[in-house]
Amino acid sequence: LLEAESSSGLFSYRGLQLLEAESSSGTQSPSAEVAAVAAAMNCSEQVRLFRDRADFSLDNVSSGCLPSLNRYSPAARAAVGIALSVLTSGICLGNLLVIMSVGLVKKLQSSPSNFLIVSLASSDLLVGLLVLPTAIAYQLLGYFPFPDTACDFWTSCDVLLCTSSILNLCAISIDRYLVITKPFEYAVKRTPSRMAAMISCVWLLSACISIPPMLGAKEPFVPGNCGYSETFGYQIYATIGAFYIPLSVMLVLYGNIFKLARRMAKADEQQKLGGGLAEEPQAAATGEAEAEAGAAASVGSALKSLRRRNNNGRGRPAGRSNSDTKAIKTLGAIMGCFTFCWLPFFIMQISLAIWKKVTGSKFDIEKNVFDTFLWLGYVNSFMNPIIYAKFNRDFRMPFKHLLLCHCRSINERLRSQQYSEQYGLPSSGRGTSKRRLGAGPTGANAGAAAANSAAPGASGRAGRSVRRASDASLRRSRHQKAAENNNEQMV
Repeated sequence: LLEAESSSGLFSYRGLQLLEAESSSGTQSPSAEVAAVAAAMNCSEQVRLFRDRADFSLDNVSSGCLPSLNRYSPAARAAVGIALSVLTSGICLGNLLVIMSVGLVKKLQSSPSNFLIVSLASSDLLVGLLVLPTAIAYQLLGYFPFPDTACDFWTSCDVLLCTSSILNLCAISIDRYLVITKPFEYAVKRTPSRMAAMISCVWLLSACISIPPMLGAKEPFVPGNCGYSETFGYQIYATIGAFYIPLSVMLVLYGNIFKLARRMAKADEQQKLGGGLAEEPQAAATGEAEAEAGAAASVGSALKSLRRRNNNGRGRPAGRSNSDTKAIKTLGAIMGCFTFCWLPFFIMQISLAIWKKVTGSKFDIEKNVFDTFLWLGYVNSFMNPIIYAKFNRDFRMPFKHLLLCHCRSINERLRSQQYSEQYGLPSSGRGTSKRRLGAGPTGANAGAAAANSAAPGASGRAGRSVRRASDASLRRSRHQKAAENNNEQMV
């Protein structure tokens, strides 16, 4: 029956099972017979068996049938190849910008938390360099074209680097939580050596999850097929350690940070309703009181204008409100992106492992579904630098200068830009010249100039009071700007 089916080209999956049963019982020679019968099949049968059975070797597929293993039409194949190549290039470029920014910008080097961001960017960059090119070839060809040693290296790098990326995100959440909840106590302990120890723990834990398959916790290699170990114990160990525990930690910590940000926003709202100037610095309040007591009407008008300008017409600092809003947006972006990218894949992985353990048979999930969930996880490595560029100005500005190839003068340009924004002076490109420093004041300086111009008509004491008030308001605006930048960096 088998010979008849084979000669007619109608050899079926059931016939192959019977042949393997006979081979295992000794009535047929083993793999040589399988290869001989498989060679007699047409390409559609060979392709179907290769896709349906993980133990059907690529060696049993005729060389003329290899192009048929590709699941895409020529147009779809080109579109998928371009999309995946753009994704890989974006991952490499974005994370390289993060690493270069910290390496070149002195301000970023002064913050120990940025070491964690560099570790995250390094793992994502290596995903783009070591994992995704092979994944693209596997995706487009429909089979794994490399030997077993390359398969072991590729899967180990994939698990190591993706796990490291997830654990780095978890470590960043721990660092932020401690910065916000224990600022003074943690500031003493937040040293570069402690950050290095935290990063070492991240990579060590990632290695502990990626090494077991290399030590034997995997299925035998079948040419043409390369995937993750499907051993039940390893699947449970890897999915819980690499995703579910870090996800739980991040949800708890970011949830507490979110609640704290909400409480701060409510406190600001109560301050707004209860009266606006309770938190004004004492020097400013004294100066304004003296000015209002002894100055002319024009002086009082200038002071009121100053107050309106520095409080933005509200009874609370503007920087605080903006920082709270940015904190909530940043936390939502980080957690939303991470969960959206990785949750489907890890739900699928643990579900398949449990199904196989309970039923004793493998659940054949649609190949397109598996590939979609896997590549969706890789997208997280693309989104991480975008999130930091969007919500963290300390990275956004260096990105801009690096893309414009201003590597050598990047620190000078950033200092000039920061000085311009802090003191309300126009930027002069590579530096702020002395002539520009003497330019007409803007922003808070304009308010000070307005107050000083109103002072000559008042008494000497009133004029001094106005100047003290204007100086205090200028300092206050600088402190608010610095606080907003610090909060933005912390978040």
